[in-house]
Amino acid sequence: MQTIPAHTPIAQAAQHLTQSGQDYLVVTDTAEVQASTILGIITSRDLKLAQQYGFSDAPVAQHLRRNVATVAPTTPHAELRHHLNQENIEYFIVVEAQQPVEVLTRFQLLQPTTADFPDPQTQLQPATWQLLEQLAAAAEARGWQLYMVGGVVRDLWLAAHSDRQFQFKDIDLVVEGADAAEAQAGVELAKTIQEQYPDAKLTTHGAFQTAALTWDNDPELGNLGDNLGVDIATARTEHYAYPAANPTVEASSIQQDLYRRDFTINAMALGLTAPHKGQVLDFFGGVPDLRSRRIRILHPNSFIEDPTRIFRAVRFATRLGFSLDLHSEASVNYAIASGIYARSLAQHPKAPALTTRLKAELQTVLQVPYSQPALKLLTHLKAWHCLYPDLQLTSKQRQQLHQLKRGLYRFDPDASLNSWQLALQLILVQLPSAPAAQVARNLQLPDAVVEQVGQFGQIAAEIASHLRTDNPPSAIAAQLKLHPLPVLVLLLTQLPRYQRRWLWRYLSQWSRMQPPLNGHDLAQLGYPRGPQYRVMLNDLLNATLDGNIKNREEAMAYLAAVHPLRK
Repeated sequence: MQTIPAHTPIAQAAQHLTQSGQDYLVVTDTAEVQASTILGIITSRDLKLAQQYGFSDAPVAQHLRRNVATVAPTTPHAELRHHLNQENIEYFIVVEAQQPVEVLTRFQLLQPTTADFPDPQTQLQPATWQLLEQLAAAAEARGWQLYMVGGVVRDLWLAAHSDRQFQFKDIDLVVEGADAAEAQAGVELAKTIQEQYPDAKLTTHGAFQTAALTWDNDPELGNLGDNLGVDIATARTEHYAYPAANPTVEASSIQQDLYRRDFTINAMALGLTAPHKGQVLDFFGGVPDLRSRRIRILHPNSFIEDPTRIFRAVRFATRLGFSLDLHSEASVNYAIASGIYARSLAQHPKAPALTTRLKAELQTVLQVPYSQPALKLLTHLKAWHCLYPDLQLTSKQRQQLHQLKRGLYRFDPDASLNSWQLALQLILVQLPSAPAAQVARNLQLPDAVVEQVGQFGQIAAEIASHLRTDNPPSAIAAQLKLHPLPVLVLLLTQLPRYQRRWLWRYLSQWSRMQPPLNGHDLAQLGYPRGPQYRVMLNDLLNATLDGNIKNREEAMAYLAAVHPLRK
Protein backbone atom coordinates (compact mmCIF):
# COMPACT_ATOMS: atom_id res chain seq x y z
CA MET A 1 0.00 0.00 0.00
CA GLN A 2 1.56 3.30 -1.12
CA THR A 3 1.79 6.33 1.20
CA ILE A 4 2.49 10.00 0.51
CA PRO A 5 3.01 12.99 2.83
CA ALA A 6 0.19 15.53 3.11
CA HIS A 7 2.19 18.33 1.46
CA THR A 8 2.53 16.42 -1.84
CA PRO A 9 1.05 18.38 -4.79
CA ILE A 10 -2.01 16.88 -6.45
CA ALA A 11 -0.27 16.42 -9.82
CA GLN A 12 2.64 14.56 -8.23
CA ALA A 13 0.28 12.36 -6.21
CA ALA A 14 -1.70 11.49 -9.36
CA GLN A 15 1.49 10.46 -11.13
CA HIS A 16 2.51 8.39 -8.12
CA LEU A 17 -0.88 6.66 -8.03
CA THR A 18 -0.75 5.86 -11.75
CA GLN A 19 2.66 4.27 -11.36
CA SER A 20 1.51 2.20 -8.39
CA GLY A 21 -1.53 0.83 -10.23
CA GLN A 22 -3.67 1.22 -7.11
CA ASP A 23 -6.95 3.04 -6.46
CA TYR A 24 -5.94 4.78 -3.22
CA LEU A 25 -3.02 6.53 -1.60
CA VAL A 26 -2.69 6.66 2.17
CA VAL A 27 -1.83 10.20 3.27
CA THR A 28 0.47 10.73 6.27
CA ASP A 29 1.71 13.82 8.08
CA THR A 30 5.38 13.13 7.23
CA ALA A 31 7.36 11.18 4.66
CA GLU A 32 8.72 8.81 7.31
CA VAL A 33 6.05 6.11 7.40
CA GLN A 34 7.33 4.41 10.54
CA ALA A 35 7.13 7.65 12.55
CA SER A 36 4.15 9.23 10.83
CA THR A 37 0.46 9.56 11.59
CA ILE A 38 -2.14 8.52 9.04
CA LEU A 39 -4.36 11.49 8.16
CA GLY A 40 -6.63 9.88 5.58
CA ILE A 41 -6.67 8.61 2.02
CA ILE A 42 -7.06 10.14 -1.41
CA THR A 43 -8.66 8.24 -4.28
CA SER A 44 -7.96 8.23 -7.99
CA ARG A 45 -11.30 9.97 -8.54
CA ASP A 46 -10.44 12.70 -6.04
CA LEU A 47 -7.11 13.34 -7.77
CA LYS A 48 -8.69 13.38 -11.23
CA LEU A 49 -11.35 15.90 -10.19
CA ALA A 50 -8.86 18.11 -8.37
CA GLN A 51 -6.73 18.31 -11.51
CA GLN A 52 -9.77 18.88 -13.71
CA TYR A 53 -10.87 21.79 -11.52
CA GLY A 54 -7.47 23.49 -11.57
CA PHE A 55 -5.93 22.34 -8.27
CA SER A 56 -2.89 20.48 -9.64
CA ASP A 57 -0.51 22.47 -7.43
CA ALA A 58 -2.60 22.21 -4.26
CA PRO A 59 -1.41 19.85 -1.50
CA VAL A 60 -3.29 16.58 -1.15
CA ALA A 61 -4.08 17.59 2.45
CA GLN A 62 -6.81 19.86 1.06
CA HIS A 63 -8.52 17.09 -0.91
CA LEU A 64 -8.15 13.96 1.17
CA ARG A 65 -10.81 11.88 2.92
CA ARG A 66 -10.34 12.04 6.66
CA ASN A 67 -13.13 9.76 7.88
CA VAL A 68 -10.85 6.76 8.25
CA ALA A 69 -9.88 4.34 10.99
CA THR A 70 -6.91 2.01 11.31
CA VAL A 71 -7.46 -1.65 12.17
CA ALA A 72 -5.42 -4.80 12.55
CA PRO A 73 -5.47 -7.53 9.88
CA THR A 74 -7.17 -9.88 12.35
CA THR A 75 -10.15 -7.59 13.07
CA PRO A 76 -13.34 -9.53 12.16
CA HIS A 77 -15.47 -7.98 9.42
CA ALA A 78 -18.51 -8.25 11.68
CA GLU A 79 -16.82 -5.88 14.12
CA LEU A 80 -15.99 -3.48 11.29
CA ARG A 81 -19.61 -3.52 10.12
CA HIS A 82 -20.73 -2.68 13.65
CA HIS A 83 -18.46 0.38 13.62
CA LEU A 84 -19.80 1.40 10.21
CA ASN A 85 -23.37 1.31 11.51
CA GLN A 86 -22.45 3.42 14.53
CA GLU A 87 -19.85 5.88 13.21
CA ASN A 88 -19.23 7.95 10.08
CA ILE A 89 -16.23 5.93 8.89
CA GLU A 90 -15.68 5.73 5.13
CA TYR A 91 -12.56 3.58 4.99
CA PHE A 92 -10.67 1.18 7.21
CA ILE A 93 -6.91 1.16 6.70
CA VAL A 94 -5.45 -2.21 7.63
CA VAL A 95 -2.07 -1.69 9.31
CA GLU A 96 0.51 -4.40 9.94
CA ALA A 97 3.94 -3.75 11.47
CA GLN A 98 3.23 0.01 11.30
CA GLN A 99 2.71 -0.24 7.55
CA PRO A 100 -0.66 0.21 5.77
CA VAL A 101 -1.29 -2.94 3.76
CA GLU A 102 -4.92 -2.67 2.60
CA VAL A 103 -7.91 -0.33 2.37
CA LEU A 104 -11.43 -1.62 3.08
CA THR A 105 -14.37 0.52 1.94
CA ARG A 106 -17.96 0.80 3.12
CA PHE A 107 -18.98 -0.66 -0.24
CA GLN A 108 -17.01 -3.80 0.47
CA LEU A 109 -18.19 -4.28 4.03
CA LEU A 110 -21.69 -2.89 4.35
CA GLN A 111 -24.76 -5.06 4.01
CA PRO A 112 -28.34 -3.86 3.54
CA THR A 113 -30.06 -3.70 6.90
CA THR A 114 -33.36 -3.07 8.62
CA ALA A 115 -31.70 -2.23 11.93
CA ASP A 116 -32.64 1.09 13.55
CA PHE A 117 -34.96 1.96 10.70
CA PRO A 118 -38.75 2.25 10.89
CA ASP A 119 -41.16 0.22 8.81
CA PRO A 120 -42.25 2.77 6.17
CA GLN A 121 -45.74 1.30 6.08
CA THR A 122 -46.28 2.52 9.66
CA GLN A 123 -45.08 6.04 8.85
CA LEU A 124 -46.76 6.71 5.50
CA GLN A 125 -50.44 7.24 4.80
CA PRO A 126 -52.19 4.06 3.58
CA ALA A 127 -52.94 5.68 0.21
CA THR A 128 -49.26 6.56 -0.24
CA TRP A 129 -48.14 3.06 0.63
CA GLN A 130 -50.68 1.58 -1.78
CA LEU A 131 -49.33 3.83 -4.54
CA LEU A 132 -45.76 2.73 -3.80
CA GLU A 133 -46.76 -0.94 -3.83
CA GLN A 134 -48.37 -0.47 -7.23
CA LEU A 135 -45.18 1.12 -8.55
CA ALA A 136 -43.08 -1.66 -7.02
CA ALA A 137 -45.27 -4.33 -8.62
CA ALA A 138 -44.96 -2.64 -12.01
CA ALA A 139 -41.16 -2.49 -11.61
CA GLU A 140 -40.86 -6.14 -10.57
CA ALA A 141 -43.01 -7.21 -13.52
CA ARG A 142 -40.37 -5.67 -15.79
CA GLY A 143 -37.41 -7.13 -13.89
CA TRP A 144 -36.38 -3.81 -12.33
CA GLN A 145 -35.55 -2.85 -8.75
CA LEU A 146 -37.28 0.17 -7.20
CA TYR A 147 -35.94 2.24 -4.31
CA MET A 148 -37.25 5.12 -2.27
CA VAL A 149 -34.34 7.57 -1.95
CA GLY A 150 -33.19 10.90 -0.60
CA GLY A 151 -35.14 13.21 1.67
CA VAL A 152 -38.11 10.93 2.22
CA VAL A 153 -35.83 8.18 3.60
CA ARG A 154 -34.13 10.72 5.86
CA ASP A 155 -37.48 12.02 7.11
CA LEU A 156 -38.80 8.51 7.76
CA TRP A 157 -35.92 7.99 10.18
CA LEU A 158 -36.39 11.42 11.77
CA ALA A 159 -40.14 10.89 12.19
CA ALA A 160 -39.51 7.65 14.07
CA HIS A 161 -36.79 9.12 16.30
CA SER A 162 -38.18 12.56 17.15
CA ASP A 163 -41.39 14.45 17.86
CA ARG A 164 -41.27 16.25 14.52
CA GLN A 165 -44.24 15.88 12.18
CA PHE A 166 -43.67 15.04 8.51
CA GLN A 167 -46.26 14.97 5.73
CA PHE A 168 -44.26 13.08 3.07
CA LYS A 169 -45.69 15.05 0.17
CA ASP A 170 -42.56 14.73 -2.02
CA ILE A 171 -41.32 11.21 -2.73
CA ASP A 172 -38.26 10.40 -4.84
CA LEU A 173 -37.86 6.96 -6.41
CA VAL A 174 -34.98 5.41 -8.36
CA VAL A 175 -35.24 2.46 -10.77
CA GLU A 176 -32.33 0.10 -11.36
CA GLY A 177 -32.12 -2.70 -13.89
CA ALA A 178 -30.13 -4.10 -16.79
CA ASP A 179 -32.30 -2.40 -19.43
CA ALA A 180 -33.73 0.37 -17.24
CA ALA A 181 -31.90 3.18 -19.02
CA GLU A 182 -32.74 2.02 -22.54
CA ALA A 183 -36.38 1.54 -21.57
CA GLN A 184 -36.50 4.94 -19.81
CA ALA A 185 -37.77 3.09 -16.78
CA GLY A 186 -38.79 6.15 -14.78
CA VAL A 187 -41.03 7.42 -17.57
CA GLU A 188 -42.39 3.93 -18.24
CA LEU A 189 -43.42 3.38 -14.61
CA ALA A 190 -44.96 6.84 -14.37
CA LYS A 191 -47.09 6.23 -17.46
CA THR A 192 -48.23 2.89 -16.06
CA ILE A 193 -49.35 4.49 -12.80
CA GLN A 194 -51.02 7.38 -14.61
CA GLU A 195 -53.35 4.85 -16.21
CA GLN A 196 -54.53 3.93 -12.70
CA TYR A 197 -54.63 7.55 -11.52
CA PRO A 198 -55.92 9.53 -14.54
CA ASP A 199 -56.06 12.78 -12.53
CA ALA A 200 -52.28 12.69 -12.06
CA LYS A 201 -50.25 15.16 -14.12
CA LEU A 202 -47.17 13.66 -15.80
CA THR A 203 -44.05 15.68 -16.65
CA THR A 204 -40.98 14.06 -18.21
CA HIS A 205 -37.36 15.20 -18.54
CA GLY A 206 -35.68 13.05 -21.16
CA ALA A 207 -32.16 14.42 -20.67
CA PHE A 208 -32.20 13.35 -17.02
CA GLN A 209 -34.34 10.22 -17.56
CA THR A 210 -36.86 11.37 -14.96
CA ALA A 211 -40.62 11.60 -14.69
CA ALA A 212 -42.71 13.58 -12.22
CA LEU A 213 -46.25 12.70 -11.18
CA THR A 214 -48.25 15.35 -9.34
CA TRP A 215 -51.72 15.24 -7.88
CA ASP A 216 -54.02 18.08 -6.93
CA ASN A 217 -57.12 17.10 -4.95
CA ASP A 218 -57.27 13.61 -6.45
CA PRO A 219 -60.27 11.75 -4.94
CA GLU A 220 -58.41 8.44 -5.38
CA LEU A 221 -55.88 9.57 -2.77
CA GLY A 222 -58.20 11.45 -0.42
CA ASN A 223 -56.55 14.22 1.60
CA LEU A 224 -53.16 12.97 0.46
CA GLY A 225 -53.97 13.91 -3.12
CA ASP A 226 -53.54 17.61 -2.33
CA ASN A 227 -50.18 18.59 -3.90
CA LEU A 228 -48.59 15.13 -3.72
CA GLY A 229 -45.52 14.71 -5.92
CA VAL A 230 -43.66 11.54 -6.92
CA ASP A 231 -40.44 11.78 -8.94
CA ILE A 232 -39.18 8.60 -10.64
CA ALA A 233 -35.67 8.46 -12.11
CA THR A 234 -33.44 5.83 -13.64
CA ALA A 235 -30.33 5.18 -11.53
CA ARG A 236 -27.61 7.46 -12.84
CA THR A 237 -24.25 8.99 -12.13
CA GLU A 238 -23.21 12.51 -13.04
CA HIS A 239 -20.13 14.48 -14.05
CA TYR A 240 -19.34 18.20 -13.89
CA ALA A 241 -17.44 19.62 -16.86
CA TYR A 242 -16.29 22.53 -14.69
CA PRO A 243 -17.06 23.84 -11.19
CA ALA A 244 -20.64 25.19 -10.91
CA ALA A 245 -21.73 23.58 -14.20
CA ASN A 246 -24.92 21.61 -14.61
CA PRO A 247 -24.04 17.92 -14.40
CA THR A 248 -24.14 15.57 -17.34
CA VAL A 249 -25.74 12.24 -16.46
CA GLU A 250 -25.46 8.65 -17.58
CA ALA A 251 -27.03 5.40 -16.47
CA SER A 252 -25.43 3.70 -13.52
CA SER A 253 -26.08 1.64 -10.38
CA ILE A 254 -28.01 2.53 -7.24
CA GLN A 255 -24.68 2.91 -5.41
CA GLN A 256 -23.45 5.52 -7.89
CA ASP A 257 -26.84 7.22 -7.89
CA LEU A 258 -26.60 7.70 -4.14
CA TYR A 259 -22.96 8.78 -4.39
CA ARG A 260 -23.85 11.74 -6.62
CA ARG A 261 -26.05 13.28 -3.89
CA ASP A 262 -25.20 16.22 -1.68
CA PHE A 263 -25.00 14.88 1.90
CA THR A 264 -24.85 11.51 3.61
CA ILE A 265 -28.26 12.01 5.26
CA ASN A 266 -29.77 12.39 1.78
CA ALA A 267 -27.85 9.47 0.26
CA MET A 268 -29.79 6.49 1.61
CA ALA A 269 -32.18 4.18 -0.22
CA LEU A 270 -35.04 2.01 1.00
CA GLY A 271 -35.76 -1.04 -1.14
CA LEU A 272 -39.34 -1.47 -2.37
CA THR A 273 -38.64 -4.61 -4.42
CA ALA A 274 -36.56 -7.77 -4.11
CA PRO A 275 -33.76 -8.43 -3.33
CA HIS A 276 -33.64 -5.47 -0.90
CA LYS A 277 -37.33 -5.03 -0.11
CA GLY A 278 -37.71 -3.35 3.27
CA GLN A 279 -33.93 -2.95 3.63
CA VAL A 280 -31.93 0.26 3.85
CA LEU A 281 -28.86 0.87 1.71
CA ASP A 282 -26.64 3.26 3.65
CA PHE A 283 -23.26 3.19 1.93
CA PHE A 284 -22.05 6.53 3.30
CA GLY A 285 -23.03 6.61 6.97
CA GLY A 286 -26.30 8.53 6.74
CA VAL A 287 -27.87 6.88 9.79
CA PRO A 288 -24.85 7.54 12.07
CA ASP A 289 -24.91 11.15 10.90
CA LEU A 290 -28.64 11.41 11.64
CA ARG A 291 -27.97 10.11 15.14
CA SER A 292 -25.16 12.64 15.59
CA ARG A 293 -27.25 15.45 14.01
CA ARG A 294 -24.52 16.10 11.48
CA ILE A 295 -24.40 17.39 7.88
CA ARG A 296 -21.55 15.73 5.97
CA ILE A 297 -20.57 15.76 2.30
CA LEU A 298 -19.76 12.58 0.40
CA HIS A 299 -16.42 13.56 -1.15
CA PRO A 300 -13.80 16.32 -0.77
CA ASN A 301 -14.63 18.08 -4.07
CA SER A 302 -18.36 18.32 -3.37
CA PHE A 303 -18.52 22.06 -2.65
CA ILE A 304 -16.04 22.82 -5.45
CA GLU A 305 -18.31 21.05 -7.94
CA ASP A 306 -21.47 22.73 -6.75
CA PRO A 307 -21.49 25.87 -4.56
CA THR A 308 -25.26 25.63 -4.10
CA ARG A 309 -24.50 22.71 -1.77
CA ILE A 310 -23.11 25.24 0.71
CA PHE A 311 -26.49 26.95 0.85
CA ARG A 312 -28.34 23.63 1.04
CA ALA A 313 -26.06 22.49 3.87
CA VAL A 314 -26.99 25.63 5.79
CA ARG A 315 -30.69 25.13 5.07
CA PHE A 316 -30.66 21.56 6.34
CA ALA A 317 -28.55 22.45 9.36
CA THR A 318 -30.83 25.27 10.49
CA ARG A 319 -34.10 23.54 9.62
CA LEU A 320 -33.21 20.26 11.31
CA GLY A 321 -31.12 21.68 14.15
CA PHE A 322 -27.99 19.91 12.84
CA SER A 323 -24.43 21.16 12.40
CA LEU A 324 -21.80 20.75 9.70
CA ASP A 325 -19.15 18.21 10.58
CA LEU A 326 -15.65 19.65 10.91
CA HIS A 327 -14.28 18.21 7.67
CA SER A 328 -17.26 19.46 5.66
CA GLU A 329 -16.90 22.95 7.12
CA ALA A 330 -13.19 22.86 6.31
CA SER A 331 -14.12 21.93 2.72
CA VAL A 332 -16.39 24.99 2.53
CA ASN A 333 -13.60 27.22 3.79
CA TYR A 334 -11.11 25.76 1.32
CA ALA A 335 -13.45 26.05 -1.67
CA ILE A 336 -14.26 29.69 -0.93
CA ALA A 337 -10.67 30.70 -0.09
CA SER A 338 -9.40 29.09 -3.30
CA GLY A 339 -11.24 31.62 -5.48
CA ILE A 340 -12.59 28.81 -7.65
CA TYR A 341 -16.04 30.37 -7.99
CA ALA A 342 -14.76 33.71 -9.30
CA ARG A 343 -12.49 31.88 -11.76
CA SER A 344 -15.28 29.61 -12.93
CA LEU A 345 -17.68 32.53 -13.41
CA ALA A 346 -15.04 34.47 -15.36
CA GLN A 347 -14.60 31.51 -17.73
CA HIS A 348 -18.28 30.50 -17.78
CA PRO A 349 -20.46 33.61 -17.16
CA LYS A 350 -23.63 31.53 -17.14
CA ALA A 351 -22.38 28.75 -14.84
CA PRO A 352 -25.74 27.48 -13.50
CA ALA A 353 -24.67 26.88 -9.89
CA LEU A 354 -23.47 30.50 -9.71
CA THR A 355 -26.46 31.99 -11.56
CA THR A 356 -29.92 30.43 -11.91
CA ARG A 357 -29.51 27.57 -9.43
CA LEU A 358 -27.81 29.82 -6.89
CA LYS A 359 -30.68 32.29 -7.28
CA ALA A 360 -33.15 29.51 -6.46
CA GLU A 361 -31.22 28.64 -3.29
CA LEU A 362 -31.10 32.31 -2.27
CA GLN A 363 -34.83 32.62 -2.84
CA THR A 364 -35.46 29.66 -0.55
CA VAL A 365 -33.13 30.73 2.24
CA LEU A 366 -34.51 34.30 2.22
CA GLN A 367 -38.11 33.09 2.48
CA VAL A 368 -38.02 30.30 5.06
CA PRO A 369 -39.09 30.96 8.68
CA TYR A 370 -35.59 30.10 9.91
CA SER A 371 -33.88 32.59 7.58
CA GLN A 372 -32.18 34.58 10.37
CA PRO A 373 -30.08 31.69 11.77
CA ALA A 374 -29.46 30.50 8.20
CA LEU A 375 -28.12 33.91 7.18
CA LYS A 376 -25.93 34.00 10.27
CA LEU A 377 -24.42 30.60 9.44
CA LEU A 378 -23.91 31.59 5.79
CA THR A 379 -22.01 34.63 7.04
CA HIS A 380 -19.88 32.50 9.35
CA LEU A 381 -18.97 30.28 6.39
CA LYS A 382 -18.31 33.34 4.15
CA ALA A 383 -20.74 31.81 1.69
CA TRP A 384 -21.63 35.26 0.32
CA HIS A 385 -18.25 35.14 -1.44
CA CYS A 386 -19.93 32.76 -3.90
CA LEU A 387 -21.74 35.84 -5.21
CA TYR A 388 -18.85 38.32 -5.00
CA PRO A 389 -15.43 38.08 -3.30
CA ASP A 390 -15.94 41.08 -0.99
CA LEU A 391 -19.58 40.44 -0.14
CA GLN A 392 -20.37 39.86 3.53
CA LEU A 393 -23.39 40.19 5.79
CA THR A 394 -22.74 42.05 9.03
CA SER A 395 -24.90 42.08 12.14
CA LYS A 396 -26.02 45.57 11.11
CA GLN A 397 -27.22 44.27 7.76
CA ARG A 398 -29.05 41.38 9.41
CA GLN A 399 -30.80 44.00 11.53
CA GLN A 400 -31.66 45.88 8.34
CA LEU A 401 -33.23 42.70 6.96
CA HIS A 402 -35.39 42.60 10.07
CA GLN A 403 -36.36 46.24 9.45
CA LEU A 404 -37.20 45.36 5.85
CA LYS A 405 -39.50 42.59 7.03
CA ARG A 406 -41.21 45.05 9.38
CA GLY A 407 -41.60 47.60 6.58
CA LEU A 408 -43.10 45.02 4.23
CA TYR A 409 -45.53 43.88 6.91
CA ARG A 410 -46.65 47.48 7.45
CA PHE A 411 -46.72 48.85 3.90
CA ASP A 412 -47.30 45.76 1.76
CA PRO A 413 -50.04 43.88 3.64
CA ASP A 414 -51.19 42.09 0.48
CA ALA A 415 -47.64 40.77 -0.19
CA SER A 416 -47.69 42.22 -3.69
CA LEU A 417 -43.94 42.92 -3.60
CA ASN A 418 -41.31 40.24 -4.15
CA SER A 419 -39.97 40.09 -0.60
CA TRP A 420 -37.02 37.75 -1.23
CA GLN A 421 -35.78 39.89 -4.13
CA LEU A 422 -35.96 42.97 -1.91
CA ALA A 423 -33.98 41.14 0.78
CA LEU A 424 -31.39 40.15 -1.82
CA GLN A 425 -31.22 43.73 -3.09
CA LEU A 426 -30.62 44.89 0.47
CA ILE A 427 -27.66 42.51 0.70
CA LEU A 428 -26.26 43.62 -2.67
CA VAL A 429 -26.55 47.41 -2.30
CA GLN A 430 -23.71 47.42 0.22
CA LEU A 431 -21.41 46.80 -2.77
CA PRO A 432 -20.30 49.59 -5.13
CA SER A 433 -22.90 50.18 -7.83
CA ALA A 434 -21.11 48.41 -10.71
CA PRO A 435 -20.35 45.12 -8.87
CA ALA A 436 -23.81 45.14 -7.28
CA ALA A 437 -25.47 45.41 -10.68
CA GLN A 438 -23.17 42.73 -12.10
CA VAL A 439 -24.05 40.26 -9.34
CA ALA A 440 -27.75 40.97 -9.92
CA ARG A 441 -27.17 40.38 -13.62
CA ASN A 442 -25.27 37.14 -12.93
CA LEU A 443 -28.23 35.90 -10.89
CA GLN A 444 -30.49 36.76 -13.84
CA LEU A 445 -32.71 39.03 -11.80
CA PRO A 446 -35.22 41.14 -13.77
CA ASP A 447 -33.76 44.09 -15.69
CA ALA A 448 -35.66 46.56 -13.51
CA VAL A 449 -34.09 45.05 -10.39
CA VAL A 450 -30.59 45.14 -11.93
CA GLU A 451 -31.06 48.83 -12.73
CA GLN A 452 -32.46 49.53 -9.28
CA VAL A 453 -29.52 47.84 -7.56
CA GLY A 454 -26.99 49.66 -9.73
CA GLN A 455 -28.54 53.08 -9.13
CA PHE A 456 -29.61 52.64 -5.53
CA GLY A 457 -26.76 54.62 -3.99
CA GLN A 458 -27.45 57.59 -6.25
CA ILE A 459 -31.21 57.39 -5.63
CA ALA A 460 -30.72 57.12 -1.87
CA ALA A 461 -28.45 60.18 -1.79
CA GLU A 462 -30.90 62.21 -3.87
CA ILE A 463 -33.87 61.33 -1.67
CA ALA A 464 -31.91 61.91 1.54
CA SER A 465 -31.03 65.43 0.36
CA HIS A 466 -34.76 66.32 0.40
CA LEU A 467 -35.54 64.82 3.81
CA ARG A 468 -34.77 67.99 5.77
CA THR A 469 -36.62 69.73 8.57
CA ASP A 470 -36.68 72.98 6.56
CA ASN A 471 -38.49 71.24 3.70
CA PRO A 472 -42.31 71.32 3.93
CA PRO A 473 -44.16 68.00 3.80
CA SER A 474 -45.51 68.82 0.34
CA ALA A 475 -41.98 69.13 -1.07
CA ILE A 476 -40.89 65.88 0.59
CA ALA A 477 -43.99 64.06 -0.67
CA ALA A 478 -43.46 65.37 -4.21
CA GLN A 479 -39.93 63.93 -4.23
CA LEU A 480 -40.87 60.56 -2.71
CA LYS A 481 -43.80 60.18 -5.09
CA LEU A 482 -41.31 59.84 -7.96
CA HIS A 483 -40.03 56.50 -6.66
CA PRO A 484 -41.71 53.07 -6.52
CA LEU A 485 -42.65 51.42 -3.25
CA PRO A 486 -39.81 48.81 -3.35
CA VAL A 487 -37.18 51.58 -3.37
CA LEU A 488 -38.85 53.41 -0.50
CA VAL A 489 -39.18 50.26 1.61
CA LEU A 490 -35.49 49.54 1.03
CA LEU A 491 -34.66 53.10 2.06
CA LEU A 492 -36.38 52.53 5.40
CA THR A 493 -33.46 50.25 6.25
CA GLN A 494 -30.72 52.62 5.10
CA LEU A 495 -31.55 56.12 6.31
CA PRO A 496 -30.70 57.67 9.69
CA ARG A 497 -33.49 57.59 12.24
CA TYR A 498 -34.52 61.25 11.83
CA GLN A 499 -34.90 60.81 8.06
CA ARG A 500 -36.67 57.49 8.45
CA ARG A 501 -39.37 59.35 10.37
CA TRP A 502 -40.14 61.48 7.34
CA LEU A 503 -40.24 58.45 5.06
CA TRP A 504 -42.37 56.46 7.49
CA ARG A 505 -44.80 59.38 7.74
CA TYR A 506 -45.02 59.62 3.96
CA LEU A 507 -45.75 55.91 3.54
CA SER A 508 -48.22 55.69 6.41
CA GLN A 509 -49.99 59.08 6.08
CA TRP A 510 -49.01 61.55 3.39
CA SER A 511 -49.14 59.14 0.44
CA ARG A 512 -52.74 58.32 1.37
CA MET A 513 -53.94 61.88 1.90
CA GLN A 514 -56.58 63.35 -0.39
CA PRO A 515 -57.54 67.04 -0.73
CA PRO A 516 -60.84 68.01 0.96
CA LEU A 517 -62.35 68.77 -2.46
CA ASN A 518 -62.49 66.71 -5.65
CA GLY A 519 -63.22 67.40 -9.31
CA HIS A 520 -66.97 67.20 -8.78
CA ASP A 521 -66.71 69.83 -6.05
CA LEU A 522 -64.74 72.13 -8.37
CA ALA A 523 -67.47 71.85 -11.00
CA GLN A 524 -70.14 72.60 -8.37
CA LEU A 525 -68.19 75.72 -7.41
CA GLY A 526 -68.37 76.89 -11.02
CA TYR A 527 -64.85 76.14 -12.25
CA PRO A 528 -64.87 75.10 -15.93
CA ARG A 529 -63.55 71.60 -16.55
CA GLY A 530 -60.07 71.32 -18.03
CA PRO A 531 -56.38 70.65 -17.35
CA GLN A 532 -56.41 73.29 -14.63
CA TYR A 533 -58.31 70.85 -12.39
CA ARG A 534 -55.13 68.83 -11.93
CA VAL A 535 -53.18 71.94 -10.93
CA MET A 536 -55.88 73.08 -8.53
CA LEU A 537 -56.27 69.68 -6.87
CA ASN A 538 -52.50 69.32 -6.53
CA ASP A 539 -52.31 72.77 -4.90
CA LEU A 540 -55.10 71.74 -2.52
CA LEU A 541 -53.25 68.53 -1.64
CA ASN A 542 -49.99 70.39 -0.99
CA ALA A 543 -51.77 72.89 1.23
CA THR A 544 -53.39 69.99 3.10
CA LEU A 545 -50.04 68.23 3.56
CA ASP A 546 -48.48 71.44 4.88
CA GLY A 547 -51.35 71.94 7.34
CA ASN A 548 -52.63 75.14 5.74
CA ILE A 549 -56.10 73.74 5.15
CA LYS A 550 -57.94 71.21 7.28
CA ASN A 551 -61.51 71.08 5.99
CA ARG A 552 -63.77 71.89 3.06
CA GLU A 553 -64.44 75.45 4.16
CA GLU A 554 -60.74 76.27 4.39
CA ALA A 555 -60.21 74.54 1.04
CA MET A 556 -62.84 76.71 -0.66
CA ALA A 557 -61.34 79.82 0.90
CA TYR A 558 -57.91 78.73 -0.34
CA LEU A 559 -59.25 78.28 -3.88
CA ALA A 560 -60.92 81.66 -3.83
CA ALA A 561 -57.60 83.26 -2.89
CA VAL A 562 -55.23 81.27 -5.11
CA HIS A 563 -57.51 80.33 -8.03
CA PRO A 564 -60.26 82.98 -8.10
CA LEU A 565 -63.16 82.39 -10.48
CA ARG A 566 -63.12 84.57 -13.56
CA LYS A 567 -66.27 86.61 -14.02
